[in-house]
Order: sequence, then C-alpha cells, then structure tokens
Amino acid sequence: MKFTTFYFIALVFSSQLALAQKNGGNTSLVDHLIEFSKTSSVTGREEQAASYIQSLFQNAPMEKDKLGNLILTIGSGEPRRLLTVPLDEPGYVVSEIQEDGYLKIYPIGSGHNGNLYHQFLQGHEVNISTEKGSAVGVSTVPSAHFEGTRTTPEYEKGTFQWQEARLDLGESSALGVGQKGIQLLDPVTLNKKPVIIGNTFIAVNSAKTKSAAIAMAMVAQSLTQNKIEGTVVVAWTALELINSKGIEAVINNYGPFDEIYRFNRFLDSDQVNSNKLVVNSALLKRDAKNLLAVKPTASYRMPSSTVEFTNQAVYEYGLPSLYPETPVELVAISDIENLIDHWLTIFDIEKKQGELPLVNSTDNPPVYTNFKKEQALVSSLIDQYGVSGDENKVRELILSKLPPWAKPTVDSKGNIILTFGQGDEHVVFVAHMDETGYVVDSIKDYGTLILQERGRMLPWPWEAQASLIHVNGNPIHGVFEPRIDYKTTLKRASSEPLSVYAGFSSESEATAAGIIVGSTTVTMPKKMIRLSENRAAARGFDDRVGCAVLLMSLSDLNPDLLSKKVTFIWSVEEETGLFGSTFAAKNLKSATTVYPIDTYVSSDDAYPDETFANCSLGNGAVIRVLESVNFISRENLKTVQSLADKNKIKVQYGMTVGGTDGQAFLGYGIPSIPLSWPGRYSHSPIEVMDYRDLNNLVSLIKALLKERK
Repeated sequence: MKFTTFYFIALVFSSQLALAQKNGGNTSLVDHLIEFSKTSSVTGREEQAASYIQSLFQNAPMEKDKLGNLILTIGSGEPRRLLTVPLDEPGYVVSEIQEDGYLKIYPIGSGHNGNLYHQFLQGHEVNISTEKGSAVGVSTVPSAHFEGTRTTPEYEKGTFQWQEARLDLGESSALGVGQKGIQLLDPVTLNKKPVIIGNTFIAVNSAKTKSAAIAMAMVAQSLTQNKIEGTVVVAWTALELINSKGIEAVINNYGPFDEIYRFNRFLDSDQVNSNKLVVNSALLKRDAKNLLAVKPTASYRMPSSTVEFTNQAVYEYGLPSLYPETPVELVAISDIENLIDHWLTIFDIEKKQGELPLVNSTDNPPVYTNFKKEQALVSSLIDQYGVSGDENKVRELILSKLPPWAKPTVDSKGNIILTFGQGDEHVVFVAHMDETGYVVDSIKDYGTLILQERGRMLPWPWEAQASLIHVNGNPIHGVFEPRIDYKTTLKRASSEPLSVYAGFSSESEATAAGIIVGSTTVTMPKKMIRLSENRAAARGFDDRVGCAVLLMSLSDLNPDLLSKKVTFIWSVEEETGLFGSTFAAKNLKSATTVYPIDTYVSSDDAYPDETFANCSLGNGAVIRVLESVNFISRENLKTVQSLADKNKIKVQYGMTVGGTDGQAFLGYGIPSIPLSWPGRYSHSPIEVMDYRDLNNLVSLIKALLKERK
C-alpha cells in the first residue's frame, strides 16, 4: 500500500532495547504498550485491562465504581478538569456451546467496523476470558486442500461473517469445554500479538486506545508527583462501545467539570510519525500548533444521554494510525510520546516524572501434564521457520537431534538422507521439512514488499497479521497489509497479491536491509499452543509432525538388529512440487516400498459440507488408502492393518485430497503407502493435531522397522 500523505523517516532495524534508547532510555513505555495491548477488555467485560491499570497505582487512591470505571482524583479546588480514555475494545461473547465442543460467538456492542472486520478472526488464535482466567482456542478455517472439491469454493464467497465462526478449544464435547471454565457470554477476542516495527511503530488490535490508556497512566503518574492547579480527575472508562454510560457516570458523579479532555478512538488520520496529534475542531481555537483537526468517523454518544455534551467544554484527541480497526492497527511511538507531552502541558508540567512500575507479563499459559516429551520436540521444530526452498534452520535442528550412531548425509538438493540396517528389503520413510509461506516477488518504489505464494493456501487469513521477513537468520518484523478496500470490499478473496509493510520508505532502503527479490521468504510469527491435554495448534504441523515422528522412531533403536535396509529422508520443497523427494528418489531406485509420513487432511472439523476424509482426531494413525494421486493396493493395506492389529496400534484408513513425497518413487515402480495423523485446518495458521495420533504413528513405524518377512 502506498502512503503519499506523510513522509517516513529512515528506520534502523534492531532490538526493542534500541527502541527504548530512542525514546530517552524509557523502557517503561514500550514494555507497557506491549503487555497492556495483550489484555482483554471487551466492552462490558473490561476487568483484565482495568486490573492492569490498577496495578500501576498501588499507592494512589484509585476508585473503581459499579460500572467498572477507574477514577483517580488528584488535587482539589478549582478549576475542575477531567482527563479520560476508554478501556473497552470491540469483541464477541460465547453464544452457544455445541455438543461436539465447538463454540459459536456473537459480536457485542459497536466498533466492528469494516467489511473484513470479522474475517480477520478466521484462522487465528482466540482468547476467551473466563472466571477462572484465560482460555486459548482457535477460530476455525476450512482446509485449503479441500478447496477444489467444494460445491462453492471459499474463493468465490462473500466476506466472512461472524455467524460462520466456530471456535475450537481442543475438546470433543460440551462437557470438556465446560471443564475449562468456559460459560455462555464469556468475552472473546483475538489472541493479541503486538509487534514492534523498525524501532518506530507498534501494531496490534486497538493500538490507538490501548496506547492512549498507557499514555494517560504516565501522565497521571506525573500529576501525582507535581503541584497542580485545582482538581484533575483521571478516568479510564468502561462501556463506551455498548452504551457510553461509563463516561456519563464519571461526569455525573465527579463533575461538573470546567474542561473535559477525552481520547476519541474515532478521530482518524494516517499522518503517523509526523509530529501531529489528531483533535476535534474545538482545540484549534485554543492551540493550533502541531494539531490536525478531523471529524470523528463514528459517534460514541447514545440518544438517551444523561449528559448535555453540547454544553460541555470537550476537547478530544486521537492518534494517527495505519490500518485502523484491524489486528495490525499501527501507531508511532513518537505520536504516543507527543500525546503524553501535550497532556502534561495542559497542567503546566514540563515533562513526565519517573517511570511506571514494572508489571508481570500477561502471558500465563495453562500447564498440561501429558505428552511433555512430544510437546518439547514438536514445538522445537515448529519454532524453526522453513518456507519451501529456505529450510536451513529446520535441517540444522533435525541433524542436531539424530542419535549418536546416525551417519546422515545432506544431498546437493538439501535433503537429509539417513540409511541404516541391512538386508535385501529396502524401505524408505520420507517427511518434508518445508512449510507454506511467501517469497518477496517485487519491491515498490515506496518500500512495500509484494509477495508470491510458496505452497497452496487460502491467502486471506494472512491479511492484517504480523509478519516476519527472514533475512540472514535475523528476522525483520512487519505486517501483512490489509487490502486497500478492506472496509468496503464484498469479496472474501482479494484480487491483489499480499503485501508487507516493514517500515521501509523506499526500494533502496529495503534492499539495504537485505531483502532479495525472489529469495527472501516471509511468514507469520508462530508458536505452538496447547489447546488441551491431547491437542495442540500451530502453523506448520504439515509436516513438522512428520519430521518429529521420524526422529521419535529412532529412539531406542539398534540399527544392527534390523533385518532390512532402511532410509529416512527429511525432504525439501514438497509444498512447491515434490522437488526434494523427486531428486532423492533417483538414487533410491532399489527401494522396495516407500512410506511418506505426512498429514492426513481430515474432515473431522466444523464444516459439514466436507463429507469425506473423516478420520477423527484422537482415533489413531491413518493409512491414506486413497488420495488425489494414489490408491494403494488391497494387499499393502491388509499388510499394514494386520501389523497394527498384531501390535495393538490404533489405525484408521480412508481417502483424502492432496499427494505426498511418495509420488516420485511410484514413477520407478516403488509402491507408496502414505502413513499419517489426522489434522484439521490444513495450510492455515491454526492447524490442529492430537498427540495420541502422533504416538500411534510412531508405534506403527517402529513396528514396520522391526517386522521380519
């Protein structure tokens, strides 16, 4: 997206510490912006955000009224002035807990602005605030592999609506959901993932409002340490997006006020980082310096207001932003500093005093007792980034985890080849190291990166999300831009390629940072999350679970006791055309059987129109009997089934779409018997797997290794 209304300063990409140094050594502001932005504060359920603010003023006489407003009164006498910021954010509530464990949601209040607002939820982690604490789930998305089989392809649909949303908590029943403490009407938001871009910007949901709340906390902290004229009431108000009664209650119960200084999230401008504050026209009459007057895009006042706002001296402030009302709403750190400084000058304070106290991280994941070893291995593989053609980090990790007896080689294509055992029979097992993602296709004159897919995906779940640009092992943070018409579009899919903004103001600046067209890969940040005792979610289970399964199959294995020759392959570039396995197969024509280890794209999900491939999660490993390009023989099916029965290994079998690395071996007359685990939401940011299936698959491979003919 091209920005012509402002000029970006040259940016230097480095650590968060450098950002703190840039802001006068003030680590407090950045730390608090990051942590507070993660809090949930759905309108009417602002408790988590309110608790955070309260923790900053443990030694001050802060009040919390019955509506949830936080009020700090400083000074006494006249004049009486109010400084106020809303606490709340747009969100949803749980509207139904289905018997199969999926949740439906309903939007609460206003603020869900733009035709893609609800679509930005699809395919991402969500946070549910319960009385017991936070629970993490995923907002489901149809599997990309099924797109060609659908009566109405996802690409042809209109924008995603909230009525379509189903949340997956890793449970198979309403009872399991209830045991997590989740109840009807619990608030739901995206699981926030703030990103700092180029030492200059923060991008996250509701960045403007969250930043203003922290800015006001810093102002209030300075006010408590200085002698001020009259009374200042500082209020973080609730309920703005549902009935606006929070601010009314403060005015009615703590007023009247001579002046009201209010942050208005609906004052909007894209002139970020240009030393401009956005204000209403009333402020221009008293101070036009570095102020930009705009009209609000929406009103916060209800018709039944108990306050005559037209009779009040209300001065409203906003923050310039890019991508407003998206998950990557972006504001400049300098603009937040300007807001702090401007508010302080109102009360004749030259600069802020001291720092806010440090607050513990809001991250508090639940502890699960089962599958600790499996979680450690799979999560370590997920943590490595490896878009097709850029698998170096994954390869290095796998090599480091092989047993001491292993003597692997890396072929000229980049595949890991490990051969062991002896005998006339030669079986091959192959799992691929690569993942779907993007590569930089071109760079615009104004520094935006235009991307090209590597692998088959539904592209819209990537829009308006944090991005990582992989440059020489040092990722650069950015955001996948929402399409230009994200507020008005009627289509689920965009006709334009995805783009990334990373703070570059020119093509030369991007190339100087190490961006190489056709080579530099781009992904989302990723981290595996546990949904329940048995299930986890992550981007890239396809095929990092397969890589883990092969590594686990080598544990406690004595290769000298095998009666067959075995080759394990961890392949490259599967997602873009099976290039790695095709290269490896040329040197393995003597193989008798190949077992590709890959995901089984299952229709065990929330989409009833997907009527095949229904192998249930938690019900065992899967033999992919029929897929788009392969149909294994009855004899081979019975052989694997009987071996599983003999060893009491749970297996399923069925048909699905897609192909595997076994295709290259079929071309040399080598039978391919794909073995899998069932997975949901293929090629999305929230693929889901079950550890029980993983372990059954490991047991099946070990049995195949030890079986004697």
